[in-house]
Amino acid sequence: MGGRIRSAAAEPTAPHQDDGGGGAGSDGGAPGRAPRSGGGTDATAGGGGAAPVRRPSAGRPPAGDAAGGGAQQAGAAQGHEAGGGWGQDGAAQGLAPHQPVLLEAALAFLAPRRGGRYVDGTVGGGGHAAALLAAVGGDAQLLAIDRDPQALAVARRRLAPFGDRVHLVHGDFRDLERHLASLGWDRVDGILLDLGVSSMQLDDPSRGFSYQEEGPLDMRMDPGQPLTAADLVNTASRDQLARWLAEYGEERWAGRIADFIVEARRRRPITTTTELVEIVKAAIPARARRRGGHPARRTFQALRIAVNDELRGLEGFLRAAAQRLRPGGRLVVIAFHSLEDRAVKRAFRDLAAGEGFRLLTRKPVTPGEEEVRRNPRSRSAKLRALQRLAAGPAPAGGEPRTGAGARASPCDATR
Repeated sequence: MGGRIRSAAAEPTAPHQDDGGGGAGSDGGAPGRAPRSGGGTDATAGGGGAAPVRRPSAGRPPAGDAAGGGAQQAGAAQGHEAGGGWGQDGAAQGLAPHQPVLLEAALAFLAPRRGGRYVDGTVGGGGHAAALLAAVGGDAQLLAIDRDPQALAVARRRLAPFGDRVHLVHGDFRDLERHLASLGWDRVDGILLDLGVSSMQLDDPSRGFSYQEEGPLDMRMDPGQPLTAADLVNTASRDQLARWLAEYGEERWAGRIADFIVEARRRRPITTTTELVEIVKAAIPARARRRGGHPARRTFQALRIAVNDELRGLEGFLRAAAQRLRPGGRLVVIAFHSLEDRAVKRAFRDLAAGEGFRLLTRKPVTPGEEEVRRNPRSRSAKLRALQRLAAGPAPAGGEPRTGAGARASPCDATR
């Protein structure tokens, strides 16, 4: 495991304001939203004692709870990262410990192997990445990408024991072609995306993602980009604001909230999360505020998506990324809100309708009761998986059902 982690800088994609994703999934700190996060044990962090990912026979789930109870088989713990990840860094900032969502299910569907090449396009604190590398051991390599330099700093420490098997890149997963070319990689054996805001971002008030805490109205996943949520709130037209709220947040009161924002900013600029929360509360009728969770959650979700341009080209990226898989390679995506999941579903469906790919999940895998109990934020997570086929007939046999606690429906081709 000697050697240093290789790190490459990449210019993050500039944000746009014409795309994004939102949905009914909560955001900004509500327990119904499952931000991506990382976790692992000391054993995982050390890269030693790794057990292979269990590949159950058709119709038999692996032992343990796919929502996290069986994660220890892959060297990952149910809790915060004791090996220098979210837990350690979060504790230093007074943040809560975090856990990777649907960890065992992600590993089971990726089916990593020794000597393989893998991509974690949203590495965050490195929880999924560390578990994958520990599970396969040997000389498997990982390209780890994230837009957030703070997350990369955590991941660098978290993944340091794996040495030069890890290639860290500050950038956007949508620039995958360029990142692969920089390593001289043509095809890979697996790609993982854990979409959405991370727990570390959500729980740090200074990042401005949460409607539960006062902070600057920021919401940038990459603090180096110029555009902030305050910029959008204070400069976008009334119609543009209403469109974002309706499309990205599926907010029923989008027009009324936009009117109140415009009126408030005439008096003075809106600069903090709490100012925006009070404006949204005033805009939504009292009777409506008593239903459906925090009244500002959809507004915060919509603005975050607009600031970070979260759905721009997602379907196109997935189709292109699938072509970068080796025969037998897997593409696994964890989504957290309806528009995001719909994009993944459409892309996978279209790929599987042609030749060369098959769905591994006809319906999404969702967390089991035990994972939701341990990590309420995981409630809205949905995992979908796709496999590139080898030349000739589709592989026989079943795919992992992912665990006793997870809810999944394998596609007909895998039964």
